[in-house]
Amino acid sequence: MRTIFGHEIDSNPQPEDAATITVTATIFGDDDEFDTPFTTRSLSIQDFYGCDDEDEDSDCQIIQELKCFLGVETNIDDDVIGEAMRKLVAYIDGVTCPTSSSDYSLGCALSVQLDLFPDSQSQNEEAIRVSFDEASNNTRFRPASKLVVKTLIRKVHKKKIEKENRNKKKKKISLEECTICLEEFKNGGRVVPLACGHEFDEECIVKWLETSHVCPLCRYELPCEDQMS
Repeated sequence: MRTIFGHEIDSNPQPEDAATITVTATIFGDDDEFDTPFTTRSLSIQDFYGCDDEDEDSDCQIIQELKCFLGVETNIDDDVIGEAMRKLVAYIDGVTCPTSSSDYSLGCALSVQLDLFPDSQSQNEEAIRVSFDEASNNTRFRPASKLVVKTLIRKVHKKKIEKENRNKKKKKISLEECTICLEEFKNGGRVVPLACGHEFDEECIVKWLETSHVCPLCRYELPCEDQMS
């Protein structure tokens, strides 16, 4: 199961929401349909970190509610759900860590978004699958020029922070991903933007262009190897 995270920080919440955290989970499935998002009850950030034991019974309220939701709405294995919850805790820990750049501080209200894609069911994955099938069966798909690939621009990826609301009291992290490997771009990792505007992990797009000279998403064509000889 693939997971994507995002969050919002309210630096000036209502008194009852100060120093709290909520999580909204959405399960994406076939035909671009998704279930109604499930939002946990609000919990103080101190209580969220109050359960340090590895025993399942020590899970905090938010984790318990999410496990129950996922267990009812999906047929996902318990071990897979447990791994998703561990990733969630690690993400929240990264946001609330004093050394993070998320502008979170004690007293803020934190809202976390958890998007889940069971069994590789997503529009991007389907688009990539179709593109790979066509690349194997259509003679138009030939390797891109090695010289062109070598001269493609490489850049260091930096996570973007989008500001919400004119008062700038809330900020939202915009997570981007490589649509070939379907993994989030790593902060500081090398990405390659094509002329069409689509960006990919350097390793992924270089490997792709060894067998196909078109963009995996929009079919923008790069010069072929035989055209450059």
